[in-house]
Amino acid sequence: MPRSGRTLLKSCGNEPAVLTKDLLRFQLRDGRIVPTLLKPTPGHLALAGSLIDHWNGGVGKRLGELEDEAVPLLHESRALVVARGLQKLVLDRCRFVDAASAEHLRREALLASAAALRAPATDADAHRTAIADGLGLDSAALAERLYGDLPDQAVLEAGPDLDPGDLLAQYNLALCQGLLTHASELRITVHDAATGLRRKLLKALRWRRLLAHIAGDDGAALDLVVSGPGSVLDQATRYGLQLALFLPALACAKRWSAAATVKVPRVGGGSAVLTLDHTLDLPGDSAFLGHVPAELRDLTTALAAACPEWTLEDPQLMPLSDGEIVVSDLQLRADGATWRIELFHRWHGSALARRLTQIARGQAPGLLLGVDRALARTAAVAPLLDDPLFARRGF
Repeated sequence: MPRSGRTLLKSCGNEPAVLTKDLLRFQLRDGRIVPTLLKPTPGHLALAGSLIDHWNGGVGKRLGELEDEAVPLLHESRALVVARGLQKLVLDRCRFVDAASAEHLRREALLASAAALRAPATDADAHRTAIADGLGLDSAALAERLYGDLPDQAVLEAGPDLDPGDLLAQYNLALCQGLLTHASELRITVHDAATGLRRKLLKALRWRRLLAHIAGDDGAALDLVVSGPGSVLDQATRYGLQLALFLPALACAKRWSAAATVKVPRVGGGSAVLTLDHTLDLPGDSAFLGHVPAELRDLTTALAAACPEWTLEDPQLMPLSDGEIVVSDLQLRADGATWRIELFHRWHGSALARRLTQIARGQAPGLLLGVDRALARTAAVAPLLDDPLFARRGF
């Protein structure tokens, strides 16, 4: 049950919202899936502005009441699914406060009602009045408070900080992200030559726990092949969301392109190719590019206390002779030597054998491998950890 006074921010901090399958609009053309993006026409801008004004003007009202009042606005759109998608994005940027938990009151009322039924009142109204009197309330107050902690009773504390143009841009981004959650593979080319941006993009990729084969860091283009949920049997939905949430970081690049094979939503399970690039003007979000996860901050603090002669550095890219680039998670300097550390999580098991082979060939000096305990117990990975090479370079 909701806790008293809990503030609910429907969106996850800076995380952009993703449109769900029932809200996706697209067309199929010759094996391609083309998202139906919104243009900033007067009609679209007016609809976006009306929804923003409605929710900003509803501070202090209950969620259910505001949703009912928004129905006429939604039906002003010629495509109801568009209006519903826009409202979802608006709601995801609202902040609500739940009512106090009614669990104790419900329990007391139901126990009192069960006891009173042993000697039933003359009618239902008399029964309700007797129960309310026993709890020190009147019937109307009891009826209102008995289920006052349901989700639609949450009170709007702050509306969306958006303008109509921003909302349309966020809709287009969320639509593309919604399609990406169904991808089996995403191929990306970043044409920006700025090393700093590339490193930040690759770090964001790693901290999203996404598996990627990276190559071509030649100053002209950076090529990435990112495996999607279609090639990951475990926790596919969660992995697909992480893949979609990487798109705003990618959109921070000035020149980029991406192509994905996706399972077509709602159309019998066929596949189609989704192509995206910088010409779509999808809004970028750089917040995650500089993100430092809490576990890394904690590790830095613990390491400084336990081993002051060791220091964590900003990880550098490690190009290999076969054209692949290793993006390490950590870089440690100790006793005058630099060690890069690559961590393999449950979605990264397929790359571990390749990395061990590359180390055996002398391609990755100074690279250490860390393997998640859950991954280490799997039938495919456990034999790899018996390799003497892993004993020297892994943990």
